[in-house]
Amino acid sequence: MTKKGPTTLLIIDPQNDFHPGGTLAIPTADSDAERIARFIRANADRIDEIVVTLDSHQRAHIAHGIFWVNDAGEHPPPFTLIAAEDLARGTWRASDARKQRAAEEYVRRLEEGNRFKICVWPEHCIIGSPGHNVRPSILAAVNEWAGSRMKEVTFVWKGQHCLTEMYSALRAEVPVESDERTHLNAGLLRILLESSRVLVCGQALSHCVNFTVRDLVYHHRAPSLISILRDCASVVPGFEAEGAKFLDDVSAKGVWVVTTDTCAL
Repeated sequence: MTKKGPTTLLIIDPQNDFHPGGTLAIPTADSDAERIARFIRANADRIDEIVVTLDSHQRAHIAHGIFWVNDAGEHPPPFTLIAAEDLARGTWRASDARKQRAAEEYVRRLEEGNRFKICVWPEHCIIGSPGHNVRPSILAAVNEWAGSRMKEVTFVWKGQHCLTEMYSALRAEVPVESDERTHLNAGLLRILLESSRVLVCGQALSHCVNFTVRDLVYHHRAPSLISILRDCASVVPGFEAEGAKFLDDVSAKGVWVVTTDTCAL
């Protein structure tokens, strides 16, 4: 008889900076957080593992404005898109000239992968800052679960390397050969693949939830074991089309899109 694996709740980047009052706030994130917390409490005896990912950046990150500069000494404002042609024309260059070649190589490889162009984000989830912390409502529910089940919560940091973005919790957009943190996270993947069911929630549906689930589906033999808690994740405003396309794409591969009211454990 095949041993039934655990039910795992994967909470993507439930951090203060993605909630109202944060530097990259999603207006509906607090409502998502309250539903996540209620779901954990209502299903504490049926959730066997909880994994929490944490976007974790240095200030001088390639997706922050401070990394880039133009000839006038100005940094690009948030939500500026930077393409390889912008670097070729000299519209933007690395503020630190020593990183120019690496930046050019990164932008080139990013576009070759057909994922997206660099989007300059407001500085967010800076390691050690209050914005890096887990939203209190979710943290309280997670800690209650840990105490009642006497289990560890698995915390996964991502995005520490300044020369690559890491929307997916499983790998960086362009892995850096010398930094294992940017390569496929085999430990996290093992936890998820050995689960009989993976429930995914958190922020943001258009970005980090999106690419984490896409990477998980790529490696999973049975995507029907993955469920997205749709009422526990929101898109970054302005990226609604990306969120909708993501749900359509993974649904077509067998992933379930459910709500906390319709998700039976």
